[in-house]
Amino acid sequence: MQRARTLVSVLAVVGLLVAPSVCPAQATALKPVVTVSFSGYDALFEDIGFVGQLGDNPALAQGLEGMLGMFTGGKGVAGLDKAKPWGLVVQTDGMQFPAVVFVPVSDMKQLLEVVAPFAGEPADAGGGVLKLESPGGNGKPVFVKEQGGWAFLADKAESLASVPADPLQLLGGLQQKYDVAVRASIQAVPAPLRDQIAAQVKAGAEMANMRQPGESDDQYAIRTGMTRQALDQFVDTVNDLDELLVGLAVDGSAGTVYLDVQITAVAGTKTAAQFAEMAETTTDFAGFDLPGAALTGNWAGVLSDTDVAQAKTAIAGIRTSALKELADQELSAAERQMAEQAINDLLDVADKTIDGKKADGGVVLILKPGATTLVAGGILAEGSKLEKTVKQLASLAVEEAPELGDALKLDAETHQGVRFHTFSMPTPEPDLAKVIGDQFNLVLGVTDTSVYLAVGADAAATLKQVIDKSASEAGKQIPPMRLSIAAGPIAQFVAAVAEGSDKEIPTMIAGILSQVGDKDHVTLTTTGIPNGASTRLELEEGLLKAIGQAIQKAAMGGGPGGPPGGSPF
Repeated sequence: MQRARTLVSVLAVVGLLVAPSVCPAQATALKPVVTVSFSGYDALFEDIGFVGQLGDNPALAQGLEGMLGMFTGGKGVAGLDKAKPWGLVVQTDGMQFPAVVFVPVSDMKQLLEVVAPFAGEPADAGGGVLKLESPGGNGKPVFVKEQGGWAFLADKAESLASVPADPLQLLGGLQQKYDVAVRASIQAVPAPLRDQIAAQVKAGAEMANMRQPGESDDQYAIRTGMTRQALDQFVDTVNDLDELLVGLAVDGSAGTVYLDVQITAVAGTKTAAQFAEMAETTTDFAGFDLPGAALTGNWAGVLSDTDVAQAKTAIAGIRTSALKELADQELSAAERQMAEQAINDLLDVADKTIDGKKADGGVVLILKPGATTLVAGGILAEGSKLEKTVKQLASLAVEEAPELGDALKLDAETHQGVRFHTFSMPTPEPDLAKVIGDQFNLVLGVTDTSVYLAVGADAAATLKQVIDKSASEAGKQIPPMRLSIAAGPIAQFVAAVAEGSDKEIPTMIAGILSQVGDKDHVTLTTTGIPNGASTRLELEEGLLKAIGQAIQKAAMGGGPGGPPGGSPF
Protein backbone atom coordinates (compact mmCIF):
# COMPACT_ATOMS: atom_id res chain seq x y z
CA MET A 1 0.00 0.00 0.00
CA GLN A 2 2.71 2.45 1.00
CA ARG A 3 4.80 1.64 -2.09
CA ALA A 4 1.81 1.95 -4.43
CA ARG A 5 0.87 5.38 -3.08
CA THR A 6 4.50 6.50 -3.29
CA LEU A 7 4.72 5.52 -6.96
CA VAL A 8 1.47 7.32 -7.77
CA SER A 9 2.78 10.42 -6.02
CA VAL A 10 5.99 10.41 -8.06
CA LEU A 11 4.21 9.90 -11.36
CA ALA A 12 1.86 12.78 -10.56
CA VAL A 13 4.83 15.09 -9.98
CA VAL A 14 6.60 14.00 -13.18
CA GLY A 15 3.41 14.24 -15.20
CA LEU A 16 2.75 17.81 -14.15
CA LEU A 17 6.35 18.75 -14.84
CA VAL A 18 6.19 17.97 -18.52
CA ALA A 19 3.77 20.86 -19.05
CA PRO A 20 5.38 24.28 -19.56
CA SER A 21 5.83 25.78 -16.12
CA VAL A 22 7.22 28.95 -14.64
CA CYS A 23 8.28 28.93 -11.04
CA PRO A 24 8.68 32.09 -8.97
CA ALA A 25 11.95 30.83 -7.54
CA GLN A 26 15.29 32.57 -8.01
CA ALA A 27 17.11 31.40 -11.16
CA THR A 28 20.10 29.13 -10.40
CA ALA A 29 22.50 26.81 -12.27
CA LEU A 30 20.83 24.20 -14.45
CA LYS A 31 19.96 20.92 -12.73
CA PRO A 32 18.71 17.77 -14.49
CA VAL A 33 15.04 17.09 -13.74
CA VAL A 34 14.24 14.34 -16.27
CA THR A 35 16.84 12.17 -18.04
CA VAL A 36 16.00 9.71 -20.81
CA SER A 37 18.55 7.13 -21.94
CA PHE A 38 18.46 4.97 -25.08
CA SER A 39 21.18 2.32 -25.44
CA GLY A 40 21.74 2.99 -29.15
CA TYR A 41 21.11 1.69 -32.65
CA ASP A 42 23.28 -1.44 -32.48
CA ALA A 43 21.90 -2.42 -29.08
CA LEU A 44 18.34 -1.96 -30.33
CA PHE A 45 18.81 -4.23 -33.34
CA GLU A 46 20.61 -6.82 -31.23
CA ASP A 47 17.52 -6.98 -29.02
CA ILE A 48 15.23 -7.11 -32.05
CA GLY A 49 17.26 -10.05 -33.31
CA PHE A 50 16.83 -11.83 -29.97
CA VAL A 51 13.07 -11.25 -30.03
CA GLY A 52 12.95 -12.44 -33.66
CA GLN A 53 14.69 -15.70 -32.73
CA LEU A 54 12.14 -16.30 -29.99
CA GLY A 55 9.27 -15.53 -32.34
CA ASP A 56 10.53 -18.02 -34.96
CA ASN A 57 11.47 -15.07 -37.18
CA PRO A 58 15.29 -14.90 -37.22
CA ALA A 59 15.27 -12.38 -40.08
CA LEU A 60 13.23 -9.80 -38.14
CA ALA A 61 16.11 -7.38 -37.49
CA GLN A 62 17.41 -7.71 -41.03
CA GLY A 63 13.94 -7.08 -42.41
CA LEU A 64 13.43 -3.96 -40.32
CA GLU A 65 16.79 -2.59 -41.45
CA GLY A 66 15.73 -3.25 -45.02
CA MET A 67 12.51 -1.30 -44.47
CA LEU A 68 14.50 1.56 -42.94
CA GLY A 69 16.72 1.58 -46.02
CA MET A 70 13.72 1.82 -48.33
CA PHE A 71 12.20 4.58 -46.20
CA THR A 72 15.38 6.65 -46.47
CA GLY A 73 16.02 6.04 -50.15
CA GLY A 74 18.77 3.50 -49.52
CA LYS A 75 20.73 5.79 -47.17
CA GLY A 76 19.78 4.00 -43.96
CA VAL A 77 21.20 5.89 -41.00
CA ALA A 78 24.37 7.13 -42.71
CA GLY A 79 26.25 9.52 -40.49
CA LEU A 80 24.91 8.05 -37.25
CA ASP A 81 27.35 6.45 -34.81
CA LYS A 82 25.50 3.18 -34.26
CA ALA A 83 27.58 2.01 -31.30
CA LYS A 84 26.89 4.87 -28.90
CA PRO A 85 23.76 5.61 -26.84
CA TRP A 86 21.36 8.55 -27.20
CA GLY A 87 19.91 10.76 -24.52
CA LEU A 88 17.48 13.50 -23.58
CA VAL A 89 17.84 15.81 -20.58
CA VAL A 90 15.28 18.26 -19.21
CA GLN A 91 16.97 20.73 -16.91
CA THR A 92 15.84 23.65 -14.78
CA ASP A 93 17.31 26.85 -13.47
CA GLY A 94 14.42 27.25 -11.07
CA MET A 95 12.27 29.06 -13.62
CA GLN A 96 12.45 27.35 -17.02
CA PHE A 97 12.72 23.71 -18.13
CA PRO A 98 14.76 23.52 -21.37
CA ALA A 99 15.13 20.11 -23.01
CA VAL A 100 18.12 18.94 -25.06
CA VAL A 101 18.46 15.72 -27.09
CA PHE A 102 21.91 14.37 -27.96
CA VAL A 103 22.61 11.84 -30.72
CA PRO A 104 26.04 10.34 -31.60
CA VAL A 105 27.25 11.16 -35.11
CA SER A 106 30.11 9.95 -37.26
CA ASP A 107 29.35 12.32 -40.14
CA MET A 108 26.97 15.20 -39.41
CA LYS A 109 26.64 16.18 -43.07
CA GLN A 110 25.56 12.69 -44.11
CA LEU A 111 23.01 12.47 -41.31
CA LEU A 112 21.49 15.82 -42.26
CA GLU A 113 21.13 14.57 -45.81
CA VAL A 114 19.24 11.51 -44.54
CA VAL A 115 16.73 13.58 -42.57
CA ALA A 116 16.43 16.43 -45.09
CA PRO A 117 13.24 15.06 -46.75
CA PHE A 118 11.50 15.16 -43.38
CA ALA A 119 13.28 17.95 -41.49
CA GLY A 120 14.18 20.28 -44.34
CA GLU A 121 17.52 21.72 -45.40
CA PRO A 122 19.60 23.19 -42.56
CA ALA A 123 19.87 26.96 -42.24
CA ASP A 124 22.59 28.82 -40.35
CA ALA A 125 21.21 30.20 -37.06
CA GLY A 126 24.55 31.58 -35.86
CA GLY A 127 26.97 30.44 -33.18
CA GLY A 128 27.48 27.06 -34.82
CA VAL A 129 23.77 26.29 -34.59
CA LEU A 130 21.70 25.07 -37.54
CA LYS A 131 17.95 25.47 -37.92
CA LEU A 132 15.81 22.65 -39.30
CA GLU A 133 12.23 23.19 -40.35
CA SER A 134 9.99 20.63 -42.03
CA PRO A 135 9.13 21.33 -45.66
CA GLY A 136 6.00 23.46 -45.80
CA GLY A 137 6.71 24.98 -42.38
CA ASN A 138 3.98 22.98 -40.66
CA GLY A 139 6.00 21.97 -37.62
CA LYS A 140 8.05 23.77 -34.99
CA PRO A 141 11.68 24.39 -35.94
CA VAL A 142 14.46 22.32 -34.41
CA PHE A 143 17.91 23.71 -33.68
CA VAL A 144 21.00 21.51 -34.02
CA LYS A 145 24.60 21.92 -32.89
CA GLU A 146 27.47 19.50 -33.47
CA GLN A 147 30.23 19.18 -30.90
CA GLY A 148 32.69 16.41 -30.11
CA GLY A 149 30.95 13.73 -32.15
CA TRP A 150 27.51 14.57 -30.86
CA ALA A 151 24.52 16.31 -32.41
CA PHE A 152 22.59 18.32 -29.82
CA LEU A 153 18.96 19.21 -30.61
CA ALA A 154 16.59 21.66 -28.89
CA ASP A 155 13.49 23.70 -29.66
CA LYS A 156 15.35 26.94 -28.90
CA ALA A 157 18.77 28.02 -30.13
CA GLU A 158 19.71 29.48 -26.73
CA SER A 159 19.34 26.03 -25.16
CA LEU A 160 22.41 25.00 -27.17
CA ALA A 161 24.62 27.87 -26.05
CA SER A 162 26.46 25.66 -23.58
CA VAL A 163 26.41 21.90 -24.20
CA PRO A 164 28.53 19.36 -22.29
CA ALA A 165 31.70 17.93 -23.77
CA ASP A 166 30.65 14.43 -22.64
CA PRO A 167 26.85 14.17 -22.45
CA LEU A 168 27.06 10.52 -21.38
CA GLN A 169 27.90 11.72 -17.88
CA LEU A 170 24.36 13.09 -17.68
CA LEU A 171 22.99 9.57 -18.14
CA GLY A 172 24.70 8.32 -15.00
CA GLY A 173 25.24 4.82 -16.39
CA LEU A 174 21.60 4.21 -17.32
CA GLN A 175 22.64 3.31 -20.86
CA GLN A 176 24.69 0.40 -19.53
CA LYS A 177 21.85 -1.11 -17.49
CA TYR A 178 18.80 -0.55 -19.67
CA ASP A 179 17.80 -0.33 -23.30
CA VAL A 180 15.49 2.56 -22.47
CA ALA A 181 15.34 4.37 -19.14
CA VAL A 182 13.80 7.48 -17.63
CA ARG A 183 15.03 9.08 -14.40
CA ALA A 184 13.16 11.92 -12.71
CA SER A 185 14.99 13.92 -10.03
CA ILE A 186 12.18 15.15 -7.79
CA GLN A 187 14.41 17.24 -5.52
CA ALA A 188 15.61 19.23 -8.54
CA VAL A 189 12.10 20.59 -8.88
CA PRO A 190 11.95 23.92 -7.00
CA ALA A 191 10.13 23.66 -3.68
CA PRO A 192 7.50 26.28 -4.62
CA LEU A 193 6.60 24.26 -7.71
CA ARG A 194 6.36 21.03 -5.69
CA ASP A 195 4.03 22.84 -3.29
CA GLN A 196 1.99 24.09 -6.23
CA ILE A 197 1.69 20.57 -7.65
CA ALA A 198 0.61 19.18 -4.28
CA ALA A 199 -1.99 21.92 -3.90
CA GLN A 200 -3.37 21.25 -7.39
CA VAL A 201 -3.65 17.52 -6.73
CA LYS A 202 -5.37 18.08 -3.38
CA ALA A 203 -7.80 20.57 -4.89
CA GLY A 204 -8.65 18.18 -7.70
CA ALA A 205 -9.16 15.31 -5.30
CA GLU A 206 -11.44 17.37 -3.08
CA MET A 207 -13.56 18.37 -6.08
CA ALA A 208 -13.87 14.72 -7.10
CA ASN A 209 -14.72 13.69 -3.55
CA MET A 210 -18.36 14.70 -3.79
CA ARG A 211 -21.06 12.40 -2.48
CA GLN A 212 -22.08 9.70 -4.95
CA PRO A 213 -25.72 8.89 -5.75
CA GLY A 214 -27.10 6.39 -3.25
CA GLU A 215 -24.11 6.74 -0.93
CA SER A 216 -25.02 6.64 2.76
CA ASP A 217 -23.63 9.01 5.39
CA ASP A 218 -21.40 6.26 6.74
CA GLN A 219 -20.10 5.25 3.33
CA TYR A 220 -19.40 8.86 2.43
CA ALA A 221 -17.57 9.45 5.73
CA ILE A 222 -15.41 6.36 5.22
CA ARG A 223 -14.47 7.29 1.67
CA THR A 224 -13.72 10.95 2.36
CA GLY A 225 -11.76 10.11 5.49
CA MET A 226 -9.52 7.69 3.61
CA THR A 227 -9.10 10.19 0.79
CA ARG A 228 -7.90 12.90 3.18
CA GLN A 229 -5.42 10.52 4.76
CA ALA A 230 -4.11 9.57 1.32
CA LEU A 231 -3.77 13.23 0.35
CA ASP A 232 -1.80 14.00 3.51
CA GLN A 233 0.49 11.09 2.66
CA PHE A 234 0.84 12.41 -0.89
CA VAL A 235 2.07 15.81 0.37
CA ASP A 236 4.63 14.15 2.63
CA THR A 237 5.79 11.93 -0.22
CA VAL A 238 6.24 14.81 -2.66
CA ASN A 239 8.49 16.55 -0.17
CA ASP A 240 10.47 13.42 0.77
CA LEU A 241 11.11 11.79 -2.58
CA ASP A 242 14.46 12.04 -4.29
CA GLU A 243 14.30 10.10 -7.58
CA LEU A 244 12.10 7.90 -9.75
CA LEU A 245 13.70 5.53 -12.26
CA VAL A 246 11.88 3.47 -14.89
CA GLY A 247 14.04 1.18 -17.03
CA LEU A 248 13.33 -1.46 -19.69
CA ALA A 249 15.91 -4.05 -20.68
CA VAL A 250 16.14 -7.10 -22.95
CA ASP A 251 18.67 -9.59 -21.55
CA GLY A 252 19.40 -12.05 -24.32
CA SER A 253 21.97 -13.97 -22.25
CA ALA A 254 19.44 -14.65 -19.48
CA GLY A 255 16.51 -14.95 -21.87
CA THR A 256 14.36 -12.37 -20.12
CA VAL A 257 12.78 -8.97 -20.61
CA TYR A 258 12.26 -6.84 -17.52
CA LEU A 259 10.92 -3.48 -16.46
CA ASP A 260 12.30 -1.84 -13.32
CA VAL A 261 10.61 0.89 -11.31
CA GLN A 262 12.82 2.33 -8.56
CA ILE A 263 11.85 4.99 -6.05
CA THR A 264 14.21 6.64 -3.56
CA ALA A 265 13.65 9.17 -0.82
CA VAL A 266 15.94 11.77 0.68
CA ALA A 267 18.06 10.22 3.44
CA GLY A 268 16.78 10.97 6.92
CA THR A 269 13.16 11.56 5.89
CA LYS A 270 10.12 9.67 7.14
CA THR A 271 9.65 8.05 3.74
CA ALA A 272 13.28 6.87 3.68
CA ALA A 273 12.78 5.32 7.12
CA GLN A 274 9.73 3.43 5.85
CA PHE A 275 11.72 2.15 2.90
CA ALA A 276 14.50 1.02 5.25
CA GLU A 277 12.09 -1.41 6.89
CA MET A 278 11.99 -3.29 3.59
CA ALA A 279 15.71 -4.06 3.63
CA GLU A 280 15.35 -7.49 5.26
CA THR A 281 12.03 -9.28 5.47
CA THR A 282 11.32 -12.82 6.64
CA THR A 283 8.23 -14.98 6.41
CA ASP A 284 6.60 -17.87 8.20
CA PHE A 285 4.51 -18.60 5.11
CA ALA A 286 7.14 -19.67 2.57
CA GLY A 287 5.14 -22.81 1.85
CA PHE A 288 2.93 -21.03 -0.65
CA ASP A 289 5.73 -21.28 -3.22
CA LEU A 290 4.66 -24.69 -4.54
CA PRO A 291 6.14 -26.18 -7.74
CA GLY A 292 3.82 -26.47 -10.72
CA ALA A 293 1.42 -23.79 -9.47
CA ALA A 294 -0.18 -21.36 -11.91
CA LEU A 295 0.21 -18.53 -9.39
CA THR A 296 2.27 -18.10 -6.25
CA GLY A 297 2.72 -15.05 -4.08
CA ASN A 298 4.31 -14.00 -0.82
CA TRP A 299 4.43 -10.70 1.04
CA ALA A 300 6.06 -9.65 4.28
CA GLY A 301 7.06 -6.45 6.00
CA VAL A 302 6.04 -3.70 8.37
CA LEU A 303 2.93 -1.59 7.90
CA SER A 304 3.48 2.16 7.96
CA ASP A 305 1.57 4.41 10.34
CA THR A 306 -0.42 5.66 7.36
CA ASP A 307 -1.34 2.10 6.35
CA VAL A 308 -2.49 1.36 9.88
CA ALA A 309 -4.49 4.59 10.15
CA GLN A 310 -6.24 4.04 6.83
CA ALA A 311 -7.05 0.40 7.59
CA LYS A 312 -8.45 1.25 11.01
CA THR A 313 -10.55 4.05 9.52
CA ALA A 314 -11.98 1.58 7.01
CA ILE A 315 -12.69 -1.01 9.72
CA ALA A 316 -14.43 1.56 11.90
CA GLY A 317 -16.59 2.65 8.99
CA ILE A 318 -17.48 -0.94 8.09
CA ARG A 319 -18.45 -1.60 11.70
CA THR A 320 -20.76 1.42 11.84
CA SER A 321 -22.34 0.63 8.49
CA ALA A 322 -22.80 -3.09 9.21
CA LEU A 323 -24.40 -2.52 12.59
CA LYS A 324 -26.72 0.10 11.12
CA GLU A 325 -27.85 -2.24 8.35
CA LEU A 326 -28.34 -5.00 10.88
CA ALA A 327 -30.73 -2.78 12.82
CA ASP A 328 -33.01 -2.73 9.77
CA GLN A 329 -33.27 -6.53 9.60
CA GLU A 330 -36.26 -8.45 10.99
CA LEU A 331 -34.54 -10.47 13.69
CA SER A 332 -35.43 -11.64 17.15
CA ALA A 333 -33.67 -10.04 20.09
CA ALA A 334 -31.47 -13.12 20.53
CA GLU A 335 -30.60 -13.30 16.84
CA ARG A 336 -29.79 -9.61 16.73
CA GLN A 337 -27.54 -9.87 19.78
CA MET A 338 -25.68 -12.83 18.28
CA ALA A 339 -25.27 -11.08 14.95
CA GLU A 340 -24.00 -7.88 16.55
CA GLN A 341 -21.54 -9.86 18.64
CA ALA A 342 -20.28 -11.72 15.56
CA ILE A 343 -19.75 -8.50 13.60
CA ASN A 344 -17.92 -6.85 16.49
CA ASP A 345 -15.76 -9.90 17.17
CA LEU A 346 -14.71 -10.34 13.54
CA LEU A 347 -13.83 -6.66 13.17
CA ASP A 348 -12.05 -6.66 16.55
CA VAL A 349 -9.81 -9.42 15.22
CA ALA A 350 -9.07 -7.36 12.10
CA ASP A 351 -8.39 -4.28 14.23
CA LYS A 352 -6.05 -6.19 16.51
CA THR A 353 -4.19 -7.68 13.55
CA ILE A 354 -3.65 -4.22 12.05
CA ASP A 355 -2.35 -2.97 15.40
CA GLY A 356 0.48 -5.49 15.09
CA LYS A 357 1.82 -3.47 12.10
CA LYS A 358 3.09 -6.63 10.45
CA ALA A 359 2.31 -8.11 7.05
CA ASP A 360 3.11 -11.75 6.32
CA GLY A 361 1.21 -14.15 4.11
CA GLY A 362 0.87 -15.81 0.76
CA VAL A 363 -1.34 -17.32 -1.91
CA VAL A 364 -1.10 -20.26 -4.32
CA LEU A 365 -3.33 -21.38 -7.20
CA ILE A 366 -3.14 -24.91 -8.60
CA LEU A 367 -4.95 -24.74 -11.93
CA LYS A 368 -6.11 -28.10 -13.30
CA PRO A 369 -9.33 -29.00 -15.12
CA GLY A 370 -11.69 -30.48 -12.56
CA ALA A 371 -9.07 -30.17 -9.81
CA THR A 372 -8.38 -26.46 -9.32
CA THR A 373 -7.40 -25.39 -5.80
CA LEU A 374 -6.76 -21.98 -4.26
CA VAL A 375 -5.08 -21.48 -0.86
CA ALA A 376 -4.39 -18.18 0.90
CA GLY A 377 -3.27 -17.33 4.39
CA GLY A 378 -1.43 -14.98 6.67
CA ILE A 379 -0.84 -13.74 10.18
CA LEU A 380 -3.80 -13.06 12.43
CA ALA A 381 -4.22 -11.71 15.94
CA GLU A 382 -6.58 -13.58 18.26
CA GLY A 383 -7.18 -16.54 15.98
CA SER A 384 -9.09 -18.29 18.73
CA LYS A 385 -11.58 -15.42 18.83
CA LEU A 386 -12.13 -15.72 15.08
CA GLU A 387 -12.57 -19.46 15.45
CA LYS A 388 -15.13 -19.04 18.23
CA THR A 389 -17.15 -16.62 16.12
CA VAL A 390 -17.07 -18.92 13.09
CA LYS A 391 -18.33 -21.80 15.19
CA GLN A 392 -21.20 -19.69 16.53
CA LEU A 393 -22.22 -18.65 13.02
CA ALA A 394 -21.94 -22.24 11.79
CA SER A 395 -24.20 -23.48 14.59
CA LEU A 396 -26.75 -20.80 13.73
CA ALA A 397 -26.62 -21.79 10.04
CA VAL A 398 -27.23 -25.47 10.87
CA GLU A 399 -30.17 -24.56 13.11
CA GLU A 400 -31.80 -22.68 10.22
CA ALA A 401 -30.85 -25.27 7.56
CA PRO A 402 -30.29 -28.72 9.17
CA GLU A 403 -29.22 -30.19 5.81
CA LEU A 404 -25.96 -28.28 6.21
CA GLY A 405 -25.04 -30.46 9.16
CA ASP A 406 -23.69 -33.23 6.93
CA ALA A 407 -21.62 -30.78 4.83
CA LEU A 408 -20.13 -28.85 7.73
CA LYS A 409 -17.54 -30.37 10.06
CA LEU A 410 -16.10 -28.25 12.85
CA ASP A 411 -12.77 -29.40 14.32
CA ALA A 412 -12.47 -31.91 11.48
CA GLU A 413 -8.78 -32.48 12.18
CA THR A 414 -5.58 -30.79 13.35
CA HIS A 415 -2.41 -30.64 11.27
CA GLN A 416 0.84 -29.22 12.65
CA GLY A 417 -1.16 -27.26 15.22
CA VAL A 418 -3.55 -25.82 12.60
CA ARG A 419 -7.19 -26.60 13.40
CA PHE A 420 -9.25 -27.52 10.33
CA HIS A 421 -12.93 -26.75 9.90
CA THR A 422 -14.37 -28.08 6.65
CA PHE A 423 -17.37 -27.68 4.38
CA SER A 424 -18.05 -30.04 1.48
CA MET A 425 -21.00 -30.40 -0.88
CA PRO A 426 -21.68 -31.39 -4.51
CA THR A 427 -20.69 -28.63 -6.93
CA PRO A 428 -23.95 -26.88 -7.84
CA GLU A 429 -23.08 -25.78 -11.40
CA PRO A 430 -21.73 -27.95 -14.25
CA ASP A 431 -19.52 -25.14 -15.54
CA LEU A 432 -17.98 -24.75 -12.08
CA ALA A 433 -17.47 -28.51 -11.88
CA LYS A 434 -15.24 -28.29 -14.97
CA VAL A 435 -12.94 -26.06 -12.92
CA ILE A 436 -12.97 -27.48 -9.38
CA GLY A 437 -14.50 -30.93 -9.80
CA ASP A 438 -17.76 -32.54 -8.77
CA GLN A 439 -17.24 -31.72 -5.08
CA PHE A 440 -16.95 -28.20 -3.67
CA ASN A 441 -14.51 -28.31 -0.75
CA LEU A 442 -13.64 -25.49 1.64
CA VAL A 443 -11.21 -25.63 4.56
CA LEU A 444 -10.67 -22.96 7.19
CA GLY A 445 -7.42 -23.45 9.09
CA VAL A 446 -6.79 -21.49 12.27
CA THR A 447 -4.12 -21.09 14.93
CA ASP A 448 -3.84 -18.38 17.56
CA THR A 449 -1.60 -16.37 15.22
CA SER A 450 -2.55 -17.39 11.68
CA VAL A 451 -5.45 -18.17 9.39
CA TYR A 452 -5.71 -20.16 6.14
CA LEU A 453 -8.52 -20.56 3.63
CA ALA A 454 -8.43 -23.31 1.00
CA VAL A 455 -11.02 -23.86 -1.71
CA GLY A 456 -11.11 -26.50 -4.41
CA ALA A 457 -10.76 -30.15 -5.28
CA ASP A 458 -7.66 -30.80 -3.13
CA ALA A 459 -8.24 -28.10 -0.52
CA ALA A 460 -7.14 -30.05 2.55
CA ALA A 461 -4.20 -31.83 0.90
CA THR A 462 -2.83 -28.64 -0.68
CA LEU A 463 -3.23 -26.73 2.57
CA LYS A 464 -1.25 -29.42 4.38
CA GLN A 465 1.53 -29.06 1.78
CA VAL A 466 1.62 -25.31 2.41
CA ILE A 467 1.69 -25.76 6.18
CA ASP A 468 4.45 -28.42 6.09
CA LYS A 469 6.66 -26.42 3.73
CA SER A 470 6.11 -23.23 5.76
CA ALA A 471 7.10 -25.03 8.96
CA SER A 472 10.30 -26.39 7.40
CA GLU A 473 11.26 -22.94 6.05
CA ALA A 474 10.11 -20.77 8.97
CA GLY A 475 11.88 -17.43 9.13
CA LYS A 476 12.98 -17.62 5.49
CA GLN A 477 14.25 -14.31 4.09
CA ILE A 478 12.17 -13.16 1.11
CA PRO A 479 11.56 -9.95 -0.85
CA PRO A 480 8.84 -7.73 0.65
CA MET A 481 6.56 -8.81 -2.20
CA ARG A 482 6.77 -11.43 -4.92
CA LEU A 483 4.03 -12.60 -7.29
CA SER A 484 4.75 -15.17 -10.00
CA ILE A 485 2.40 -16.39 -12.74
CA ALA A 486 3.22 -19.46 -14.83
CA ALA A 487 1.79 -19.22 -18.33
CA GLY A 488 2.09 -22.95 -19.12
CA PRO A 489 -0.44 -24.27 -16.58
CA ILE A 490 -2.83 -21.44 -17.47
CA ALA A 491 -2.64 -22.17 -21.21
CA GLN A 492 -3.08 -25.91 -20.61
CA PHE A 493 -6.09 -25.27 -18.39
CA VAL A 494 -7.76 -22.92 -20.88
CA ALA A 495 -7.09 -25.35 -23.73
CA ALA A 496 -8.66 -28.18 -21.75
CA VAL A 497 -11.87 -26.39 -20.70
CA ALA A 498 -12.44 -24.33 -23.87
CA GLU A 499 -14.75 -25.60 -26.56
CA GLY A 500 -14.89 -25.40 -30.34
CA SER A 501 -12.79 -22.76 -32.08
CA ASP A 502 -11.95 -21.18 -28.71
CA LYS A 503 -9.51 -24.07 -28.15
CA GLU A 504 -7.25 -23.28 -31.11
CA ILE A 505 -5.10 -20.41 -29.81
CA PRO A 506 -4.68 -21.70 -26.21
CA THR A 507 -3.86 -25.16 -27.58
CA MET A 508 -1.19 -23.66 -29.81
CA ILE A 509 0.26 -21.60 -26.95
CA ALA A 510 0.17 -24.57 -24.57
CA GLY A 511 2.09 -26.62 -27.14
CA ILE A 512 4.79 -23.96 -27.44
CA LEU A 513 5.10 -23.55 -23.69
CA SER A 514 5.34 -27.30 -23.15
CA GLN A 515 8.69 -27.19 -24.99
CA VAL A 516 10.35 -24.56 -22.77
CA GLY A 517 10.25 -26.27 -19.39
CA ASP A 518 9.55 -23.94 -16.51
CA LYS A 519 10.80 -20.76 -18.24
CA ASP A 520 7.27 -19.47 -18.71
CA HIS A 521 6.81 -17.05 -15.82
CA VAL A 522 5.74 -13.46 -15.37
CA THR A 523 7.18 -12.33 -12.05
CA LEU A 524 6.63 -9.15 -10.08
CA THR A 525 9.14 -8.60 -7.28
CA THR A 526 9.72 -5.72 -4.90
CA THR A 527 13.04 -5.39 -3.06
CA GLY A 528 14.61 -2.81 -0.79
CA ILE A 529 17.41 -0.54 -2.00
CA PRO A 530 19.23 2.23 -0.09
CA ASN A 531 16.58 4.80 0.92
CA GLY A 532 14.10 3.27 -1.49
CA ALA A 533 12.42 0.33 -3.18
CA SER A 534 12.76 -1.39 -6.53
CA THR A 535 9.97 -3.29 -8.30
CA ARG A 536 10.78 -5.53 -11.27
CA LEU A 537 8.32 -7.02 -13.76
CA GLU A 538 10.10 -9.85 -15.58
CA LEU A 539 9.03 -12.07 -18.49
CA GLU A 540 10.93 -15.30 -19.08
CA GLU A 541 12.15 -16.68 -22.39
CA GLY A 542 9.47 -19.33 -22.82
CA LEU A 543 6.65 -16.85 -22.45
CA LEU A 544 8.34 -14.43 -24.84
CA LYS A 545 8.74 -17.24 -27.35
CA ALA A 546 5.06 -18.16 -27.07
CA ILE A 547 3.96 -14.55 -27.49
CA GLY A 548 6.24 -14.04 -30.48
CA GLN A 549 5.15 -17.20 -32.26
CA ALA A 550 1.46 -16.55 -31.52
CA ILE A 551 1.74 -13.05 -33.01
CA GLN A 552 3.65 -14.45 -36.00
CA LYS A 553 1.00 -17.08 -36.73
CA ALA A 554 -1.86 -14.64 -36.17
CA ALA A 555 -0.27 -12.12 -38.54
CA MET A 556 -0.02 -14.77 -41.25
CA GLY A 557 -3.51 -16.14 -40.64
CA GLY A 558 -2.12 -19.27 -39.09
CA GLY A 559 -3.12 -21.36 -36.12
CA PRO A 560 -2.54 -24.91 -34.96
CA GLY A 561 -3.14 -26.12 -38.50
CA GLY A 562 -2.25 -22.94 -40.37
CA PRO A 563 0.82 -22.11 -42.42
CA PRO A 564 4.18 -22.23 -40.66
CA GLY A 565 5.66 -19.05 -39.32
CA GLY A 566 8.38 -17.25 -41.15
CA SER A 567 9.80 -13.90 -41.94
CA PRO A 568 7.35 -11.47 -43.52
CA PHE A 569 10.26 -9.70 -45.24
